[in-house]
Amino acid sequence: MNIVKKVIHRIFNKLGYRLVSHKTRPSLYGACKVLKINYGHEQTVLSKTSIDADGNHLPWFTYPSIEYLNQIDFSSKVMLEWGSGNSSKYFSQRVKEIYSIEHHTEWYEIVKSFQLPNQKLFLVEDDYATLPITFKKHFDIILIDGTKRHDCANASFNLLAPGGLIILDNSDRYPDISKQFRDQGFIEVDFHGFGPINEYTWTTSLFFHKDIKLNPLKNQPEIPIGGGY
Repeated sequence: MNIVKKVIHRIFNKLGYRLVSHKTRPSLYGACKVLKINYGHEQTVLSKTSIDADGNHLPWFTYPSIEYLNQIDFSSKVMLEWGSGNSSKYFSQRVKEIYSIEHHTEWYEIVKSFQLPNQKLFLVEDDYATLPITFKKHFDIILIDGTKRHDCANASFNLLAPGGLIILDNSDRYPDISKQFRDQGFIEVDFHGFGPINEYTWTTSLFFHKDIKLNPLKNQPEIPIGGGY
């Protein structure tokens, strides 16, 4: 039997594969289980939608950033988001009011069908970044996760309320925008890691105004998904 195993291992090694016994690497399989099952990553890949293990809608952010946001009480906050979708569903359950700017007509109709009671949804192309200025409002939370991100970043400075929060997804692709926020005195916290749907890691960054004050919903930090020791 040992000879057969050795032959099989040699064949797979020549093909570029390495056989690993689950008995000898329990921690490896345990870690994979946390991502696959506890975070619901397998489910989100198969469904091609951003959800957690229980089917709840999530923003298409990295898991570490979502776990941080899950802890915070945003119930009194007014939010602006460039780009809409599952983030709209997620935040609409957590904020007082959400303004969503969308440029894609078909996607706009899908988001419109959600009928979120505290969402104001706008379809716009030419004035995508500047439309929120016409609202004559300041926002406690601003999410930049759509098109024309540089223009949106520039507009956000005059739209953010004192003590506000800016969220930039895929910030690893926009280091110049991150620098722009830091140069304006924002405190940058980067959340690297896996997230829904994708097989690769990326970065979701939060930029805190120096006067920000956030309260936790309950315990902070909470026991993380897959934790508990």
